[in-house]
Amino acid sequence: MLYCERCGAEVEEDAVYCPKCGHLVGEQGEGYIELATWMQRFIALVIDGIILGIIYNFLNIPGFSVLRGVNLHFGVQNVFQFLYFMFMDHYYGQTIGKKVMNLRITKDGGAPLELMDAGIEAFGKVFLLPLDFLIGYFMYREKNQRLFNYLSDTVVIREE
Repeated sequence: MLYCERCGAEVEEDAVYCPKCGHLVGEQGEGYIELATWMQRFIALVIDGIILGIIYNFLNIPGFSVLRGVNLHFGVQNVFQFLYFMFMDHYYGQTIGKKVMNLRITKDGGAPLELMDAGIEAFGKVFLLPLDFLIGYFMYREKNQRLFNYLSDTVVIREE
């Protein structure tokens, strides 16, 4: 069974168009997926960060300092971020930032994410992003994957 690269719906192997969204999947569209660039992904993350920052400011969510003298905090904000990225990627295939940038996260073959995949991917983004990005940038550059994208077998694609 194949999956539509746009919406993730199951598509018959001989189908030309996705039965759910009408996207061209056969002949011309078959096998071609445009991967998102690192810059597109970064801009989407900044947009999500701005949105989450506004929510944090409005709700005045507390946190506590992990290292004295270093601006590093852990608390309810991190848990909220984790849940935001996990559930948005699982249920919609994209966060608000990805939606603005016309990006979507899918399994490597085009299938939608399972909740566990979304959780693995979100964990790296929220709790280990610098390490997650650096390892991914140097080891999984051919698919523009972060380490936790690779571990969850996910890719971020560009939608038309």
